[in-house]
Amino acid sequence: MLFLILSVLSSTILVMVFKFFPKYGINTFQAIVTNYFVCILCGTVVLGRFPFNADTLSAPWLPYATGLGLLFISGFYAVGMTVLFFGLTVASVLQKMSLVISVPFAIIAFSEPATPMKIAGVLLALGAVVLSNWPSKKSSSQTIDLDKPSLSAFFVWFFPLYAFLVSGAIECGLQYVQNSVIDSSGNDSAEFSSGIFASAAIIGSIVVLFQSFRAKQKFELKNLLAGILLGVPNYFSIYFLLKAFDVLGDKSVVLPVNNIAIVAISALLGVLLFSEKLSKINWVGVALSAIAIAAISIKF
Repeated sequence: MLFLILSVLSSTILVMVFKFFPKYGINTFQAIVTNYFVCILCGTVVLGRFPFNADTLSAPWLPYATGLGLLFISGFYAVGMTVLFFGLTVASVLQKMSLVISVPFAIIAFSEPATPMKIAGVLLALGAVVLSNWPSKKSSSQTIDLDKPSLSAFFVWFFPLYAFLVSGAIECGLQYVQNSVIDSSGNDSAEFSSGIFASAAIIGSIVVLFQSFRAKQKFELKNLLAGILLGVPNYFSIYFLLKAFDVLGDKSVVLPVNNIAIVAISALLGVLLFSEKLSKINWVGVALSAIAIAAISIKF
């Protein structure tokens, strides 16, 4: 249970950090790229050594880490944009409602029990995704300040929906690798986590270099500091989740409990600390998500 609690706290801190980016003029993508290098450093500290060596090239988890790295950096950026435009609560709900993808995957792939309550919960969660993300007339007419360029209203829906789909794909990938590829009794979890972040760091660095030459964007110190604040909770949110899978076993229960805790805490902090105001239909979506996740978690 301790690993699950630590994963929840790490994920909540991670989403909250994005909330401060507009106030300090942080370049979201540069901070995200920096965060992945910080994650590699965290992996080095956890292992007590650099996580990669000559054997890494033949590690069975390497192809999965590479693919997940691409999903991580693109999905992470979408989460950041969702926080900036929709707020902390909606971003958290959408990201964590990815269980409508990952829970059925766990049931099918690992023959975990498919109770009537779980099935009902998945169906309720689909409605929660739509309602919690439903924009008001005011918000739908706005444009998103995506590190300056003006974007069409298409992205009002694109970023949160992409974050939702990618989060589901990532959770499925993590479940599969943890169950079928890595040796959880050794250091594979830490090495695999570091491999994901290294892949994302390489991909992101290429994009940043391209932006530097084409758009002449400078890398500022404040973006480096923001990346550090993102990197530490980001690494441990994945590391502790993998550990929770090992200790608690039933992934179709671990994921919903993890997600509802993050949603509940993020919603509370969004209202108390950031004075976020959700529309009535958004609140219905948040409430429906809590009911859905609770239904999925019940073991009968």
